[in-house]
Amino acid sequence: MLIRLIHMKKSSPIILLSVMLLAACSAGGDSMLPTATDVSAQKTATATATMRPTATVTPTAPQAQILAFWHPWTGVKAQSVAALVEEYNQTNQDGITVEVLAAGDADYLISKLLGAIEERAVPDIVAVPSDYLRSLYQDLGLLTILNDFVNDEVNGIPEEEQRTIPSLFWKQDELDGVRYGVPAEYNLHLLYYNQSWARELGFENTPTTSEEFLNQACMAASYNANDADDENNGTGGWIYAHDALSMLSWMQVFGGGEIPSDSTRGFAFNTSENQDAMEFLRTIYQLDCAWTGKEDTPYQYFAKRYALFYSGSSADWYTQVSMDAVEDNNDVWTVIPYPGNAGNPIVNGESLSYGIFQTTPEKEAAAWHFVHWMMSGDVQTNLVEDSFSVPVNLDVVSQLGDFLNENPGWQSMLAYVPLAKPAPVINEWNVIGNLLDDVGWQLSLYNVKETDIPSILENLENMLNEVINANQ
Repeated sequence: MLIRLIHMKKSSPIILLSVMLLAACSAGGDSMLPTATDVSAQKTATATATMRPTATVTPTAPQAQILAFWHPWTGVKAQSVAALVEEYNQTNQDGITVEVLAAGDADYLISKLLGAIEERAVPDIVAVPSDYLRSLYQDLGLLTILNDFVNDEVNGIPEEEQRTIPSLFWKQDELDGVRYGVPAEYNLHLLYYNQSWARELGFENTPTTSEEFLNQACMAASYNANDADDENNGTGGWIYAHDALSMLSWMQVFGGGEIPSDSTRGFAFNTSENQDAMEFLRTIYQLDCAWTGKEDTPYQYFAKRYALFYSGSSADWYTQVSMDAVEDNNDVWTVIPYPGNAGNPIVNGESLSYGIFQTTPEKEAAAWHFVHWMMSGDVQTNLVEDSFSVPVNLDVVSQLGDFLNENPGWQSMLAYVPLAKPAPVINEWNVIGNLLDDVGWQLSLYNVKETDIPSILENLENMLNEVINANQ
């Protein structure tokens, strides 16, 4: 089966490039805001944007403190973090005790933080999406400046260690030379791909263009439609995904998806490149080469060969491995980037970052001690081995000998870290994401025609710019 779409261009094979990992640091500061561990914190005052730190201080040595740490991790990652916090509490030499709260997901964590800010009872340490952390610093001025902590000769992060942190993620938590956060987690957005099944279908190579992706998805769908199993009819290709990063990735495949870092410039989504991407998604769905399942998650479908591809992230690796064991699936699978038509593989990444709220010099120093410990090689190794997460410091990979031998496919994912583009760090990203999700849903409707796509994108563009104007 060979299906050609207009606007598609063949690309050269994917070439993985090595890049230098850079980092930079400068100034520091302090201020005060009661935290969740301060029982006597006032409950009536409201935090405002005037609480911006200005002074530069020398970090104090860590002392005995009780600290509150909030994060959004769930499942095995939350269990691993809880065990590590307990280990830290029992082994640190300074009498620091960390009380950990797993909020369950990022949205609930942000909602809980908003209430805590209103009541002036924030935690000491948070791990939150990088765009929200920037808002806490830039819009509210509530975060401790970390430059002096990072550069401290005793408890800082040496320059050689900073260079093992991917540059794009390291720079996300810095604004105008001021460091207000450090990386806590990278979550790469990729395509899960069943290599065993693809080879049985006649494909020796992974797709490197949207055309090749479409051909493989359609072949898998055709196979399931014509085999002896009636239960899998209507399945087989790509599990249709219209979440924000999937939509953004497909736009970038066709050369679009530009989102300005300065939202006051306005958004231009109704472009020929984005129109091509939306036509591709509409076509692959209407050809039944993409399908929507009743289950909310793709793991069982993938393990049962109901899907050759699904859009996922590095955080899905552990769950997929677990589901394979349940379904007795021995297929060899891997993750691949979105197949950029211009020869550039598309990998987007979301990240969580650690931030420390302004309280007292003693609490801030203790909080930094814990954050620095969480970024250490031994802790990162533990998190990788427990949950298959991507380590913050790539130098950790050299310590994973047995793990890599047992999980050779996981190592291939790390090759995409230097290629990853962080999700936009702008206040409007959540709004953009919700609207992109809605656009993707519209494209799956049977009555949507190619001629409707410019209007759909124009409506998206107008709504976003209205939001920006209303907020200015």
